[in-house]
Amino acid sequence: MATTVAVARRPQQHTIEQPPTTTSSAERDVFRKYFESAFEPLPESQTDIPYLQEDEDDVADHSEEESEWEGLSDAENDSTTVEVVEHRTILDETQDHELQRQRYKSFMSSRPPKEVEPVTTKSKGQPADGEDASEAMNLKHDLDLQRLLKESHLLEQAKVSSTPGSHRHKAVDMRLRSLGSKGSMFHQVKMPLAHRRGILAKSASRETMRRKEAQENGIIVEKPEQKRFRSGERRRERAVDIPAVGKFRGGTLKLSKKDVLDIQGPVRPGGRGKKGR
Repeated sequence: MATTVAVARRPQQHTIEQPPTTTSSAERDVFRKYFESAFEPLPESQTDIPYLQEDEDDVADHSEEESEWEGLSDAENDSTTVEVVEHRTILDETQDHELQRQRYKSFMSSRPPKEVEPVTTKSKGQPADGEDASEAMNLKHDLDLQRLLKESHLLEQAKVSSTPGSHRHKAVDMRLRSLGSKGSMFHQVKMPLAHRRGILAKSASRETMRRKEAQENGIIVEKPEQKRFRSGERRRERAVDIPAVGKFRGGTLKLSKKDVLDIQGPVRPGGRGKKGR
């Protein structure tokens, strides 16, 4: 007769792995305070924190269907909402480049790093543009007024004479000379010496008269130009071995009476002679 032995099975204890809960309110407050001290205070926001509720019926169902349980689903992970806050400042390309250069320089230096502040550039608005335009217009008017004062004597002469073309040429010549022209367009290279001397004397007398009248009327005029030597008028450089006195030709030094008198110097009249013994 076969005997049956009943083996008692130990009831299995099933443990349910819970998903990691979110950080506690104390930890979130610490992170929140640190973020607000570094950046800006965050607006008040209420985030719903889902709480897992364990029911006895669910535990029983999970114990019965152990083989069918396949872990946590993605829906439970998606239920936790994460709030991301970013603070960015909009910078121009030039400012961003300058800020990156300063940060790189402070990073590569051996000194302790300092907080690099963004470069602030003052943008010129419409008032500045209006002021610049008005200044440019005033400068243009000043130049026109100075030109009119310089050419006013030509206008007086044009009323009397019947050749306005010559006065126009004189005005053009004055403008060219004011811009830095080397010489006048009316200057003649070849002419008789007497005529040239007369022209120079006439211009010199006219200039002295103009300055005298300006001084009497209390008008300030420009400084007189200093005479510059031309390249041909400069003294020719002499060699080192050439004597400073006389002329040396054919191996002989010829001295004139003037050279001899210059060498001897002035003669003192009435000099005492030496007494003989």
